[in-house]
Amino acid sequence: MFKNPFPIYPATYVFRVLPRKKATGPNPRYYTTFFWGNNGTFIWDAGGNANTYYGMHPYPTPAPTGPGQWEISVASNDFVTGSEVQWDRWYTQVIRVWRENASTTRHEFYWDWPDKTRLLQHTVNDPNWAARNPPNPVIVVGQSPNVGGVSWGGYAGFEEFKGIIRGMQFYSSLLTLPQIDSELAAPGSALQPWYLNLNPTPADISDKSGSNHHPVWDGTDRPALWTN
Repeated sequence: MFKNPFPIYPATYVFRVLPRKKATGPNPRYYTTFFWGNNGTFIWDAGGNANTYYGMHPYPTPAPTGPGQWEISVASNDFVTGSEVQWDRWYTQVIRVWRENASTTRHEFYWDWPDKTRLLQHTVNDPNWAARNPPNPVIVVGQSPNVGGVSWGGYAGFEEFKGIIRGMQFYSSLLTLPQIDSELAAPGSALQPWYLNLNPTPADISDKSGSNHHPVWDGTDRPALWTN
């Protein structure tokens, strides 16, 4: 997790992910590739509402045990592709988020780059959305915030990624699509990443960009070393 993240908007994120299907059964099948949100309860805002967050990853449709579909999670909604994730194969994924004005925020999720037609989009038109930071801003990767051993502080199922996450390139600005292609070919050629680690391992999740934005593990557990 990144305990001192850049502001929620604007930003560009690049990931390479290999999702694996969670077993069927009674337990909910939620995933987290990443969230920008509160390192604590999900409903931190006045009146017990969620605010100032987003995440893009598989979502069980219908919840909680349906097949996973790529989604944009924002503004207490889950916007999905309409088709099940193709499991056990690599995806390159690009997320672009930005604020157009005081009441409008834009969210794009290219879930199978470089095919730019494989795109989820959602615009939030609400002056109260992301108007203030959560109590403990954080970017989490691979697992939603852990509150007392329970995901987000009480929601059913522990929201964590099953599979492999690599190729992490984070930018605290909105990149154009040609700039993203340049960055995928040669990180830092268009803009210095805020965080870069193309091959993170349990032993090394440090920032390779030169920006010194190093994440930390949540707790003492580590995933097993991967071989593929």
